[in-house]
Amino acid sequence: MRTFQGRLADIRLRVMDRSEVVVLITFIVLFVFFVLQANGFFSAYAISNFLTFGAVYGVAAIGIAFLMICGEFDLSVGANMAVSMYVLILLLLANVPALVAIFAALLVAMSLGLINGLIVVNSRVPSFIVTLGTMLAFRGIARALGRGRLINYPSSNPPDIFNWINGPLNDLNNLFQPAGNFRVAILWFIGLTLIMSFLLLRTRFGNWTYAVGGNPGAAVAQGINVKRVKLLSFVLTGLMAGFAGLLFFSHRFSVNPLTGYGMELVAVAAAVIGGVSLTGGYGTIMGAAVGVVLMSMIEQALASMGIAQEVFEGVTGFILIFSVLANTLMSKQN
Repeated sequence: MRTFQGRLADIRLRVMDRSEVVVLITFIVLFVFFVLQANGFFSAYAISNFLTFGAVYGVAAIGIAFLMICGEFDLSVGANMAVSMYVLILLLLANVPALVAIFAALLVAMSLGLINGLIVVNSRVPSFIVTLGTMLAFRGIARALGRGRLINYPSSNPPDIFNWINGPLNDLNNLFQPAGNFRVAILWFIGLTLIMSFLLLRTRFGNWTYAVGGNPGAAVAQGINVKRVKLLSFVLTGLMAGFAGLLFFSHRFSVNPLTGYGMELVAVAAAVIGGVSLTGGYGTIMGAAVGVVLMSMIEQALASMGIAQEVFEGVTGFILIFSVLANTLMSKQN
């Protein structure tokens, strides 16, 4: 008969194979706590709020998670979002068809990601430093495009495509009293999480991504084009940042110089909380997705409890440190 310690060891090994388990358990525990302690938290309106707003940041976070697994960082995703959304709104105000404007904005976002990738793979400067610089540069471009001001798009009769991108799910919202705030962004977030997870776990490119992030030298020895994998990962991250901006715009119909400000830190924190390794080669998209929903839930719950925003930042920091320590401890014991 197996000992109790042996069974615990098996459970620990299974947890290590699924890096998102820790954050999922944390999410469940905190959800139950907030349901019991926060007035009005267990309602369609509160739950739909943290899911809707978490979805926007979540799309950017799964892109960042993919890149981190590849062994790189992108701190410019928030500024990328601002630039691409200024391109979108300026084209719309110039009476360019909405579909063409959206395509152009996403193309710009991918191009900015490509710029990051080209600098990193050709200069061998750490991506943390490169994208810190491009973050400032892209934010300057955003300010120049908008001349430093807020730009609103008349939203009384927006093109129908924006309802498909992030319109309200009225049939679902009206099932509750008070009504919920579920929006299409939640569906996009779920769909993109599944697609990116499939790409990472079930395709050759995903295997290359893990290999490059885990040991670039060994990846080269196996015939993997490391530069190409990193470039494509940066482009994919840029695309996710642009799409996150599109979800945001389809709800707010406005852009300002600070659009996306701080998104990069939220995305990186969500990825780490979700079990993605800071050194690359380990983690899952699903873990990062749960991580960003966890952060959004905490923010909503603390607001329901009348607790200041500053406390949310402190709690997030604590959970971030706890997640890193827990994953590091399990890695050492593996």
